[in-house]
Amino acid sequence: MMPGLKLNGALIVCVLMLPFSRPNSQVLDCREVRSSFQFLYPGMKWTPETPVSGSDLQVCQPKGLTCCSRKMEERYLLIAKQNMESSLQATSAQLKVLIIQNAALFQEAFDMVLRLGRNSTLTLLREEFPGLGAGASGAVTQLFLEMSLYILGSDANVNDMVSTFFSRLFPFTYRRLLGNGAVTGISEECLRGAWRGSSAFGSFPKLMMTRLSRSLLATRVFLQALNLGIEVVNTTQHLRAGRDCGRSLLKLWYCPHCQGLLEARPCRLLCVSTMGACLGGAAEVQPHWRSYVEELGSLATAMKGEQDIEAVVLRLHVIIRQALKQAVAAKSKVSAQVSGICAHAPPRVSRAAALSAEHAAASPVPHNRPMVNFDPDETLFGRRREFISGLRGFSQFYSGLGEALCSKEPAALNSSLCWNGQELTDKFPGPGLKKVHPHGSESRQKPPEPVISQIIDKLKHINQLLRMVTLPEKRWRARPGGGAARRDPTGQGQADEDEEGLESGDCDDEDECTGVSGLGPPPRRKRLRIFAGRGQEARMLKVIHRQVY
Repeated sequence: MMPGLKLNGALIVCVLMLPFSRPNSQVLDCREVRSSFQFLYPGMKWTPETPVSGSDLQVCQPKGLTCCSRKMEERYLLIAKQNMESSLQATSAQLKVLIIQNAALFQEAFDMVLRLGRNSTLTLLREEFPGLGAGASGAVTQLFLEMSLYILGSDANVNDMVSTFFSRLFPFTYRRLLGNGAVTGISEECLRGAWRGSSAFGSFPKLMMTRLSRSLLATRVFLQALNLGIEVVNTTQHLRAGRDCGRSLLKLWYCPHCQGLLEARPCRLLCVSTMGACLGGAAEVQPHWRSYVEELGSLATAMKGEQDIEAVVLRLHVIIRQALKQAVAAKSKVSAQVSGICAHAPPRVSRAAALSAEHAAASPVPHNRPMVNFDPDETLFGRRREFISGLRGFSQFYSGLGEALCSKEPAALNSSLCWNGQELTDKFPGPGLKKVHPHGSESRQKPPEPVISQIIDKLKHINQLLRMVTLPEKRWRARPGGGAARRDPTGQGQADEDEEGLESGDCDDEDECTGVSGLGPPPRRKRLRIFAGRGQEARMLKVIHRQVY
């Protein structure tokens, strides 16, 4: 019995050792390799019928014989690069779709807010101040046009927008609303600047500057951040495998085929190391990407009250209404001050300015984006919160990108072996077995590829803007000016502006902004449901007027 047991034991050991044996001329069969290769490249007959030495191979050089030719190796290299690039696109697709869809949703929502704000203001002028005429309506339309262009990134200044608006509005207010239409000798040009010296509109222009500066800047940077996020993910998604990467991928995926090991799967360490090298240092994007997600979330949370475009723009007509009433209430004082200011001004009418205001009445707020179907039960703030929640699920995207690409590898069937770049080895080596390093000297840290460095620089820049906009209000108001939108070559007057349009112009109790205590954001329970179709805009206007009057 004992010799039989010894013989059976020896057979079992031999069977267990079979997977570890390397193919040789006796066991290597090129027929399966030929079928696999022709599945990838139908009609190609480059597979040797019998094993060859493989002396002409550059990457998949065997220790024994091989079933690969030089042309097969070249084709395997091409398909290896294509597989990596397609896997990268698939891995990034969900994140890319998340940002693209929400960027379109928010852009459409902001456009809708501006349309509703414009229409409610035009309704106000038509119903309460009909004597102002089309010129005043043109000034309103031009203001909202400039606001729309500003949040899309135009080189503009919010203070200038508001000043220009009241400059356009005042001549109509003076001649038609204050009853000075018969006054002669006062030029249009002088009237356009006289509202400042006469304080005709009180402190309301300054209040308007403050609220629009804060809300439009927050909206502008929010959209810039979304568009940059799309650019960053899109760049990552289209990283291309270079020559060294292609050779590493060939060794990872297809060199086993040359030895007849069609079901061999790469060892995890080899796969992760190879992907890290092929991604050009993309892992170094991770801390900046994580900061991007966190800072964007902070801005989304801060976009309420005076930083919420919905709360500010939909109540803008109230400020304009109060400004016009202020002018009417101080009619005699304003008329006297204007007469003093413009008494010696030349009686020249700025025809171009008047025509521009009239023409602006027919200029719609630009709307070049496709229609998006919104849920009418969603608010703008709620949608931001939902988006940020989804984005936070990708906060570790770059640190796990190599692992994600490797996880797409199918598991080897019924085997505890993996390909280490040279041969099959145990996936789970025992304590006495030494692990084979996947790359040796190739694993040394390399600087990021230029395209990755560009991604990092862009994320650093947008993160600075996001932090700037979400500063506490007191620090926000006290920051020194940089004036990105309006440059003063003499250096004078820049203290009223900050980089990227961050402006002062604050109106508070110290500025004697009387009569504006009721102009704050509407109560939460009355917030407008902004994600609704265009057909509901007329009904929304009625809701706005009910909320503020």
